[in-house]
Amino acid sequence: MAKKPKTFHTTFNTYRVTGVLGEGGSGRVYKVVDVDGKEFAVKCLFPDHVNTERKKRFKNEIRFCERNQHKNVISVIDHGLINLHDVRCPFYVMPFYPKTLRTLINDSIDHHKILPLYSQILDGVEAAHLFKVWHRDLKPENILFNPTDDVLVIADFGIAHFEEDIIATEVVTKPASRMANIRYSAPEQRKKGAEVDQRADIYSLGLILNEMFTGDVPQGAGYKTISSVSDDYAYLDGLVERMIQQNPNARPISIDEVKKELIGRKNQFIARQELDKKRNEVVPTSEASKVAPVKLVAVDYQNGNLIFELNRTPEAGIIQWFNNPQGSYSHTGIWSPQMFSFSGNKVSIPIKERYAQQVTNALKDYMNLAVSHYQAFLDEQAHKREMEMRKRLEHEIAEAEKRERILKNIKI
Repeated sequence: MAKKPKTFHTTFNTYRVTGVLGEGGSGRVYKVVDVDGKEFAVKCLFPDHVNTERKKRFKNEIRFCERNQHKNVISVIDHGLINLHDVRCPFYVMPFYPKTLRTLINDSIDHHKILPLYSQILDGVEAAHLFKVWHRDLKPENILFNPTDDVLVIADFGIAHFEEDIIATEVVTKPASRMANIRYSAPEQRKKGAEVDQRADIYSLGLILNEMFTGDVPQGAGYKTISSVSDDYAYLDGLVERMIQQNPNARPISIDEVKKELIGRKNQFIARQELDKKRNEVVPTSEASKVAPVKLVAVDYQNGNLIFELNRTPEAGIIQWFNNPQGSYSHTGIWSPQMFSFSGNKVSIPIKERYAQQVTNALKDYMNLAVSHYQAFLDEQAHKREMEMRKRLEHEIAEAEKRERILKNIKI
């Protein structure tokens, strides 16, 4: 691209170019401002790289990042086409991040800040993995940083692998496709016809973890270790060594496995995640399921009974809290929570006509209170499970270290 564009137009906005943020093998990223003066970044394919394969890959990248709801994965907020040298080049708009992980590494990160930052990187990549998306080009330049809120996001999914059941237009990487930076690519990515999956990202993440502490990227034997710069974090050397194994089968199978190792080391800021199938989003595993509201939608009066219809059938736990409320609630000698009978999404209570409105108001109050208490109960149970899991992992790590020490000192 000999000359940079001056503006990018979409259906509802115009973005004026104010500078160039960087470029890769197939495109360039611009700093722009929209009509309201807000700063964004635009990624655009080079005209001479607009072909069927790269357009499909660009489409996949846009679709994945558009539906993304995870704070540690880049979001696409707009997209369009621009005519450059008589070629219609696709582009997309994303939030502007003033720094990258490369900036932080070059400035030297305080050791006590590294693992909290690294946990965000793990979360972002894991969020993609839970949707069966392997990034395959992880490097500090592709991890963006917002110093205002200390948030890191994973960006540039241009050569990622997208599962067919997530995005229908999957494109298989051609053997000739060039990695943007082979320094961080896993050994299997350099072999023609080799299978490349999520373990390639784990390899890159191992390199990045070591570099965040030492400033050096491990290459072969004798690399600069974390223990050589910090005794407090010497335990990470074993994890890095596992993550950067040449054989993918020798690496941790998932980021969750990496996290379990870190949790076993009592790193409280490490959170495990899972894909919530119902909501189709990534949530922390320690987070309890959100209880859907239970609302009154209709009322009837038959044979001395008020009959209420709810928007859904409440869980048994909600009914239990409804009939046996705790905390602040009001009732009279004429009715009480125990007098309400539940059957599916119907609730009935025998009551005189003159109390109909008061009992209706009471049902709504009791139900809101019951839902609130049930949610708090689920949250408490989830937290308890999380603490039990952490203790178990800590014990397993301690036992593994004990075994290693004993066997190391035994002379045969």
